Amino acid sequence: MLNRPTFRPHCVALAVAVALGHAAYATAQEPPAALVTLDGHKARIDSFLKDPDTKVIPVTRPESGADGIALKLDATHDLVSVSRKGRFDGIVDGGEGINALQLETANASELGESRNFDHVRIKRGEWTLSGTGDFPGGAFVADNATLNNRGHVLGQVSVDRRATLRGNGEAGHLLVAGKLEVNTLHGAPRVRGDLELQKTAELAYGINAAGSGETISVGGTARLGDATLNIIAAPGDYPETGQHTIIEAGKVEGRFGQVTSDLAFLSPTVNYAEQTVGLTYARNNVPLESVAENENGRELAESLEEPVAGQPAGTDRPPTAPETPGRIPTAPSGPTAVTAKAAAPGNAAVNALLTTNRITASRALDQLSAGGNANLAGATLGSVAPVGASLLSAMRQTGDGPSVERNPPHLANGGETGSRVWLQALGDGGTLDRGESASTLRHATQGLLLGADWAADEHWRLGMLAGQSRTRLDGQQYEGRLDSWHLGAYALRQSGPMAIRLGAAYGNHAGVSKRSVAYNGFSDRPKGKYEAHTGQAFAELGYNLGHGRFSAEPFAGLGIQRYRRDSHTEKGGDASLQVHGQTQQNVSSTLGLRLAYVKALDDGLQLTPRFSAGWKHTYGDVQSHTRQKLAAGGRDFTVEGAALDRNNLTLDAGLELAVSPRHSLGLGYNGDIGHRSRRHGVSGQWRMAF
Repeated sequence: MLNRPTFRPHCVALAVAVALGHAAYATAQEPPAALVTLDGHKARIDSFLKDPDTKVIPVTRPESGADGIALKLDATHDLVSVSRKGRFDGIVDGGEGINALQLETANASELGESRNFDHVRIKRGEWTLSGTGDFPGGAFVADNATLNNRGHVLGQVSVDRRATLRGNGEAGHLLVAGKLEVNTLHGAPRVRGDLELQKTAELAYGINAAGSGETISVGGTARLGDATLNIIAAPGDYPETGQHTIIEAGKVEGRFGQVTSDLAFLSPTVNYAEQTVGLTYARNNVPLESVAENENGRELAESLEEPVAGQPAGTDRPPTAPETPGRIPTAPSGPTAVTAKAAAPGNAAVNALLTTNRITASRALDQLSAGGNANLAGATLGSVAPVGASLLSAMRQTGDGPSVERNPPHLANGGETGSRVWLQALGDGGTLDRGESASTLRHATQGLLLGADWAADEHWRLGMLAGQSRTRLDGQQYEGRLDSWHLGAYALRQSGPMAIRLGAAYGNHAGVSKRSVAYNGFSDRPKGKYEAHTGQAFAELGYNLGHGRFSAEPFAGLGIQRYRRDSHTEKGGDASLQVHGQTQQNVSSTLGLRLAYVKALDDGLQLTPRFSAGWKHTYGDVQSHTRQKLAAGGRDFTVEGAALDRNNLTLDAGLELAVSPRHSLGLGYNGDIGHRSRRHGVSGQWRMAF
């Protein structure tokens, strides 16, 4: 059985307090005699829990009472176990005897004022202690639990290896084998006695750009014990140098075994004195590209750096210096060192980048590189794909004569052999995905096409179209719009079951782009305007193997697509880019099978369901990239977008309804599905023959 700690009285008031049984008052005046080990502290609590004289009192729901007393116990030795939905709304009084609290709720909760408890163990969950003074036997924070100490623990606070302690409360002694968080949000602990950090401990020390940092106050000895010091930098525009006091103590012993930091381009140095532990940080020589998570970010970072005089561009950087205790290694300075000096030192976007942490720096490089610009070619070509599909659809719905037994698609059009006009509404959307969220670009197109064709002779039919569409572009922190005009022409030769289909289309596109760049206190909204042009041409050969009302047509096609975008410079702040022109050209072949069936309905109506599937193979260079640079300085760099898929599955399906010999309606779907890109479109069409 544990004995309540006793202390020698120092004054009359203290003697009276002891006489009245208030040993906690004595404890509040001085720290416990000495630190106990982590295992020793745990064993003392376990022995009390297992003692047969200990009475267990479970609390599984909120407890409250009269006069602000939520729970008052008698003279027995009590263990109050708080679990499930248990909590106290008022003061908890352990009464006489030796008493302990065990807190193990899953959700965060708070323990306010408590009296006459020797020990508290936080076994599970996150708990906040806000009492003014209790627990002369101390507090033990078990693995996977968190204590936010805002109050006063009279005895020793012990933090297990996978436990966390935070808060600006007071403790008699503090022993940490797990994590100790110190920052401006929660403050720093005050220790009347000794502080001991074990080798497994991590001191997570938070700093901010304003220079604020909390100081751990230790009345006795602070033993650092080769623990890890982890510098946590809040977002902000940091100066190139700064300093903080981490610990003030009666005496400092030992050093930190490892110092880590998430500051990307500022290196911390720990300074040890007899009674203080200080922190300074200063600009280092870490290259910008070292924090980039993808090739686009690395390209941008390299464009912002210049070799120091005496070292030609492209020279390998020298190896970093070996790590020394208490310091993060940095690249050596000197005539051969490469510094992360911005080519445009007055650029606010770059200055904000140089004083941020590693995670934010990586995101900033993604935003500044604007890798989505390289996807503009693929997105624009995807937006005009439905125009080519409409040309093919118009030619696949015409025949070569009155025979309905050998050419069912001819029957679906009411057997027209003269002229006709058609109107088609488009709705299309797709995604270009490079596998990196910053480069993913989605496009959605709506448009209207008007076409007309006529029979030139017995075998040839000629046609043309014109139309307009609008495409919305959407990416991470990017939005854009394309307003497009389309012109096209097509020709069909139908000779019995064999069809030759030829077509070409041109598109003119006025583009607008808006980017959002925001990190580390810097923000910008660059806007761009540009002109682009697309062209596509194709040839297809099909042979109808069907009979009667059923059509089965194997087909083979060859196509070419070309994209050209003019160069432009974004308007905005220091994140604005000068984007060079982009050209992309691709040749592809398609092999597939088209099926259709004509079903005669009542009242002379005819319904034709159709379906086709094909394999599309793209030849040559499938990469998509563009050159650009920061408008406010720096060198040109190249960003890559989603490469075109070498092989795609093409799908086309629809229903054609001939409502009269001259009028028909159609509803269709077409898709282009690959590994990196996907496009799906729907269309509605009206045709009139005359």
